[in-house]
Amino acid sequence: MDIKEKIIAAGEEVADLFDAITSQTTKLANKAVDKHVCIGVTGFSGSGKSTFITSLIHQLKFSNEAMLGGFSPARDDKIIEINLLPIPGLKLFDYDAGIDALSSDPPKWPEPTSSLSGCILEIVYKRDSFIKSVIGEQTTLRVEIRDYPGEWLLDLPLLGLDYPSWCIDITETFQLTERKELIGELLDDLKAISPFDVLTETQINDLYERYKAFLVACKEANMTLLQPGHVLLPAENDSFEAFFPLMNIRNYSAKELKNADKSSIYKVLLGRYKEYLKSVVNPFFIDYFKSVDRQVVLIDSLKALSNGANNFEDMMVAFSRIIDCYSYGENGFLRRLIAPNIERILFLSSKPDRVLSNQHENLRQFTDNIIQRICKQSIRNTIDIQTEIVCAVRCTKDMNTHLVGSSLDGEVAEILHPEIPEKIPTKEEWSNFENWKPIELQPALNTGLKHGSRLECIRMDMVLKNLIGDKF
Repeated sequence: MDIKEKIIAAGEEVADLFDAITSQTTKLANKAVDKHVCIGVTGFSGSGKSTFITSLIHQLKFSNEAMLGGFSPARDDKIIEINLLPIPGLKLFDYDAGIDALSSDPPKWPEPTSSLSGCILEIVYKRDSFIKSVIGEQTTLRVEIRDYPGEWLLDLPLLGLDYPSWCIDITETFQLTERKELIGELLDDLKAISPFDVLTETQINDLYERYKAFLVACKEANMTLLQPGHVLLPAENDSFEAFFPLMNIRNYSAKELKNADKSSIYKVLLGRYKEYLKSVVNPFFIDYFKSVDRQVVLIDSLKALSNGANNFEDMMVAFSRIIDCYSYGENGFLRRLIAPNIERILFLSSKPDRVLSNQHENLRQFTDNIIQRICKQSIRNTIDIQTEIVCAVRCTKDMNTHLVGSSLDGEVAEILHPEIPEKIPTKEEWSNFENWKPIELQPALNTGLKHGSRLECIRMDMVLKNLIGDKF
């Protein structure tokens, strides 16, 4: 009897642990041999995910024109060839459509991320001269890029919440002034429901549609902490029954709720919540999220700053809960082998071309201050956390006292802005941003992109260095 058979005989749980260790060891060995890294790209709607990935691919494909001084493989002309390959079982990220949009006249932004997609960048490059004589002149790095909506990450914290806890958590957010105004009469209708009431399917669907409309209204009002996330951006294959939070859960004991009739609204929604986690959230976590080695999180820091103190705090809470999902917690070494494998998180403040270049460092410091607030020390102790600013597609010119760019209707606009703070504003300082909104801009005209012309950016070289520089 070999070692594995002995472990299986000792118990199924130990065998599962053995398989996890073997799988992880194999994965690490393959990485060393095949030079493979999986990068997840996410961010909430409007943060620029599709544009970022399109630019990243273009900068690498045409690195000889890209002027990536901080990324030595491009600077030293080591990159020979870039091949764009699909990830088996996943929709191919549409790089060509993104370039078509950016190179059109008038130029357009790539279509925003609304579902899962991805690609593999096969990077063929020259080896360092001191080893190429031994093992060959060139080798290949496979960079797997996985793109998914940030709204879906909002569902991951639900894996640690049972239905009653989620109801209590959501109910507390209803008390905030802005949400109370948007929820309207639905608030009183939810309050009127007892967990023991029996509702028809028509009544349940009506309440679900109203709750869904409330979430959409909150999103349009620039709020972030919205659950369930798949309601806002459903996947193509999503299939789950309608559910919503009950407001009076805290008025009853766990025993009373457990003894509720199976036809009660509580038991119906409890079952649907569990099924949602099982069929929608957990597969995303296991099949997609857990395979990521390095995570890019795009944050529109300027938009967050212009949305006011209340929405800013709402965003901070949402990000804090998401980042907690990357933590190993108190699991110990063996559990870490089957925990999320994130080794590095790169927080990117997008769209710095909306502010003067002399404010870029302020913006980076401001974003870093956000990250310090949302990332616990326990996470920082186990995961490499980096902060950077990045403009994937630059669309303004800096005139020292103001910026010049084209608005979405093509009109040339002069852009002014308040001074960007280095830290999160105090209660008094928020008034400096009350009447300011960053202008929505059009990409700069660049019809040669299909043929490899340079796509102007800000600090994409440093992003590439942080993401994959160590793999060359």
